[in-house]
Parts: sequence; structure tokens; C-alpha cells
Amino acid sequence: MKFGVFIAAFICVAYATNIENDIVQKEISEALYDTSNISPANIACSVSVHTHLADPQPLLIRPGTEQFFHPTDSRGFIEMTLNQPMELFCTTGFATPSGVSGSLITINCSQGTIFRFNNIFYNMNEFTCRDWPTHVPRRRTGSQRCFNNGIFVDTGFAVSNRFLRVFTTCHDTVTEENYYTSYHITPPSANQVRNVVRPRWEQADFFPGKNVDSLHTRTNQRNTIAAILNSASQAARWIEDSPSDIFLARGHLAAMSDFITPNEQRSTFYFTNTAPQFQTFNGLNWVNVEVSSNHLAGNRNITLETYTGTFGIGQLRDALNTPRQIFLGWPQRQIPMPMLFYKILINRAGNSGVVLLGVNNPHLTLTEILRDYVICSDVADMITWVTWQRTNLHRGYGYACTVNDFINRTRHIPGLSVANLLV
Repeated sequence: MKFGVFIAAFICVAYATNIENDIVQKEISEALYDTSNISPANIACSVSVHTHLADPQPLLIRPGTEQFFHPTDSRGFIEMTLNQPMELFCTTGFATPSGVSGSLITINCSQGTIFRFNNIFYNMNEFTCRDWPTHVPRRRTGSQRCFNNGIFVDTGFAVSNRFLRVFTTCHDTVTEENYYTSYHITPPSANQVRNVVRPRWEQADFFPGKNVDSLHTRTNQRNTIAAILNSASQAARWIEDSPSDIFLARGHLAAMSDFITPNEQRSTFYFTNTAPQFQTFNGLNWVNVEVSSNHLAGNRNITLETYTGTFGIGQLRDALNTPRQIFLGWPQRQIPMPMLFYKILINRAGNSGVVLLGVNNPHLTLTEILRDYVICSDVADMITWVTWQRTNLHRGYGYACTVNDFINRTRHIPGLSVANLLV
């Protein structure tokens, strides 16, 4: 509904954090969680990302930048001053209000959830897109490379001549594995928008010659593993029938829950952001790691530089009890099943960090795990803010390491180091 001249009369009386990213070798200036320039007395608009926006939502952008408008408090409210501008973007145009032309418009804060556009006042929930804004993974141009000559893939939104990045992946085009993703978890992440409609998984122009989504079906992964092990019965032993959760899921690296808004969450559904992950681990201890990480940022009001990745190639035993490396891309030996998933969390303000790791194989014994899968000194007993049953093998055995110890062991992210353990 339009609010007319009486609103105009009423209102008439009425973070820029710079973070050095050692991976991409690029300084990111991003307004993550900064209310220092807005005193409570100056707040005119307060928009909840939970209740004041209607789907399909436009992107909310800081004008002229490559930065999203994010909530400025842990409750999920975007707070703005009188007349402060905000850009809205819909890739395919706006569904409402009627008569809006183009895909990018600028609105100005008036009062509460009321914004001015073309000298007419609208409630924030009146701005909707014809469809959800389009996200895309982009190969980074230039000579920069990451681990094992991998390439950087930036996933985000193209807005005119700008690109709003959500996360970056280190992707190996030869083995077709994703070594890690990098992004930031901010205090509002603990109160991210929930029940977002999940899009279909996409591979864009990566993984040539494959239907990666099809490779992940329970039937096809069992057939692939049977070919690797030369035994259908062994494959059926390791990949169980539905409704069992003993199968390889499409395991997010950068999780939906690590991001606040629906559009950012929806951008995580690319196969350049996954690895084959046993569902029993994915849905239990690894979810606990993700939730605990978000709560840490929220409870302590800190921004966490985050790297979520995989290490090693997991194995399953054939009929002769010989361990064989497992891939979903076979016989090319591509898209490997990782040995481990890890999440590096760094609080730059405190020069502290930690690495949380989980074993991606519920079929292993504790003896095998302690011998072959604990790759750095375990300091998990010192980390009390993670809620997990870390020694439960079915849920995914978990442990923790210092950042420096882990980096020295894996070499995934050279130069990444901190002085203190994030306890």
C-alpha cells in the first residue's frame, strides 16, 4: 500500500571493516557489523530480515559498492538514518510495486519500514522480484592460484558492472575437488533467516562431461563404488538403502546457515561448494560444528574469518579387506570422497583461531581413526563452546587443532597463522 502525503508530513517533523584475506591476496572492505556511525537517536528505519521482506526478495545493496546491506544487530535488523539510500536489485525485474522499470533502483529511508521511491512511499515488503536474483560462480581471472594449482572461484551476484561476492572456492579443475571455501561469519549469522526455499543444485560450466547431481544419487554412488571395489556386495555394505543415512550426501562447505539473508543462502547450492559427505556425519556432528561456530560469533560479538574445506581421499575396503580410494567420478578418479572436513575460524581482533575437524567415514574403527585420521595434535578438550558428541563414530569423530599446526600439516593455505587458540 502507498502511504501518501500524510506520511511525508509526519517524517518532516520527525561497518566498514578491512580484513586481510591471505588466500585471495585481496583486501576486502566490507560493512559487516558496524553501527558506530548510527546512534540510537538517529535511527529512522529498522528493517527485520525475518519479517519485513517478501519473497522473492531483492538484493539489498550499499549504493555504489560491492557490499550487501546486512543486519546491524544480532536480532536481524537493518538500521538506517533518515533519507539514507539503499539499492535494490532484481535480475529479471521487479514484480511489485507495479510500474517499476529496470532491475536496479534506489530507495531512501523514511520511517520504520517505510521507504521513498520516485517520491512515493512504500512499505519495505512491497518491493519484490519476478524471480529470485541470479547467482553465479565465476572463475577469477589472472594468474592467482591456490593449493595444488587450483583456481579461485568467486560465487555471488552480478549487478551491472559490479560483483557482490558471497564466498570464494579453491577448486581443482583436474581432480574436480574443492579444497576449501573462504568467507566471513558475523554476529548476526547466529540468527540467520530460516526455512529458506532450497534451490536445485547446479554445476554451472564446471565438471565438464558429467551430471554431478546424478552421480550423487544413492543408486549411482553404489554402482560407482561397486566398480572401484569390484564388488557389488561390498558397495551395498558401505552405502545402505533408504531410509538409512549411511550414504554420500552433497555436503556443503560454506553452509546455508553461515549466511544471514535468503539470497546469500541460496547462492551456496553449487557443486563448487560441496564434497561427498556421509549423511550421518553431515546431519549430526558437522551440523553441530556449523551451529556452534555461528553462536560463537553471535555470543561474543566477533567476526570470524572462515575457511571450510576437505583434506585427503577417503577409503572403503574391498572384499579382500584392502582399502581403496573412493571417487564419484570414475574411472577418471575425480570428485573424491574426502578423509576429513575442516572449518578454520579466525578472530583477527584477538589474533586467535582454531580448526575443527571431522572424520568422513562412519565405518572406521577408533583405532583406525586415531592412527590414520588425526593429522595434528588434538586440542579439542580445550574448546568448550562446541556442542558435539565428538567421540561418537556414527555421528562423525571430531577433534580440533591449532591453526598453525594444521596449516603446517596440510599446506592448504600458506601464510595463514595466528598467535593464540580460540577457546
